[in-house]
Amino acid sequence: MSSEFQLWQKYEARMPRYYFNLKRRDATLIDPDGTDLPDEAAARDHALRVISELMRNANARTRGWRLAVTDQDRKSCFELLFASHDNSMAHLTPELRSSVEMICHRHALLTDAIVDMRTTMLQIRGTLARSDQKPYIAAENGRDCR
Repeated sequence: MSSEFQLWQKYEARMPRYYFNLKRRDATLIDPDGTDLPDEAAARDHALRVISELMRNANARTRGWRLAVTDQDRKSCFELLFASHDNSMAHLTPELRSSVEMICHRHALLTDAIVDMRTTMLQIRGTLARSDQKPYIAAENGRDCR
C-alpha cells in the first residue's frame, strides 16, 4: 500500500460521524446512517445546506422544523431552527423577523413538551398493564413506551 493511501485511511478512521435528525411537528425523523465530517464546524455547514435544501419549496411550512445534530455517540451537538435560516423573511424588519423566529421556537418547545407528555402517558399505561399482567404497547412510531 502506498503511504498516501495509509495516511488517508488513518484520517478517514478518525473522522467523526454526525447524525442529522429532522424534528417536525408530528415526528422526529432519525438519521440512521450519519455523515463523516472533520469537525463540528463542518457539521454546522452541512446542516445549513440540508436546511436550505429542505426549505427550498416549502418555507412557511418548514419554519417550525429543527435539525438536531448529534455526534457519533448520539450526544447533542446543536440544534438549528429552520425559521432562523429562512431567506424568504429577509424583507421583514428585524423586529418582525425576530418575532416570527421566537414564535416558531416556542411552538417547537411546546411540540417537544406534548410529545414527551404523550410518551410518558404511554409508559404509564404500559406499567399499569404489566402490573395487571395484560398486553401493552411497547413502542409507538419508533418511540420506546416501556
